[in-house]
Amino acid sequence: MADHVKFSSKLHESRILVVGGSAGVGYAVAEASIEQGAATVIISSSNSTRVEDSVARLRRSYPSKASRISGFACNLAQEDKLEINIVALLDAATGNGAQKLDHIAYTAGDTPIPKALEELDLKYIKDSFLVRSFAAMLLAKHASKYLAPGPGSSVILTSGTASVRPNPNWPALTAVTSSVRGLVGALALDLKPTRVNAVTLGVVNTETFQSYWADKTSEEKEKLVALTTAKTATGTIGKPEDVAEAYIYCMRDHNVTGTSIDTTSGQLLL
Repeated sequence: MADHVKFSSKLHESRILVVGGSAGVGYAVAEASIEQGAATVIISSSNSTRVEDSVARLRRSYPSKASRISGFACNLAQEDKLEINIVALLDAATGNGAQKLDHIAYTAGDTPIPKALEELDLKYIKDSFLVRSFAAMLLAKHASKYLAPGPGSSVILTSGTASVRPNPNWPALTAVTSSVRGLVGALALDLKPTRVNAVTLGVVNTETFQSYWADKTSEEKEKLVALTTAKTATGTIGKPEDVAEAYIYCMRDHNVTGTSIDTTSGQLLL
């Protein structure tokens, strides 16, 4: 008689959409979803070439599951067409709603550019919220039409440690991350019984993180890494493949909703 697989089979045959899945944390969530047995994994990003390249990479990494992996471009920074683009993505990912999704992981985000309070203007504030918060809210608005009903389905958003411990000269970006962390409770009520949660990230070694020191010398990079790791309890910078586990947990635990899972290298302790 075969062994029971009550726990390891929870994502088997599920359909998962990763918005922002062409790189960084989102790409790792896509990898983890495939390895957990998802029947279909769909990634999305604003750049069609990047989506195609990332889909090809995933298919090379998981050749036996290549037919289960696909991707679609969706520009979440196009304010005048934002809602249209989101609906088009959901239609494409589900065959116009015929093949329901089980989980949507939202990891999309542009590169944050901190500005001090005295430098703020309305356009910068609005632009800061557009991809990370406004688009996430509009995605949630339409999600129920495309998700399988019940607590087995979920939406997972992404926040950051600034929502709990603000950084100096980050007022707008702190507001963005705080809005996401606060949004999940309201969405968990509005979309029930579908579950809605957030993952709060600390510093993670992604392309976005590396872009901050792209023009630095090797010595300057070493100093920045040392300064960053000194602010963590683990003495390390988070890896995408580690923090992706938090998103998988939110998918697998059908009892968790309206909350945030922190994966921060212990940054909030220091």
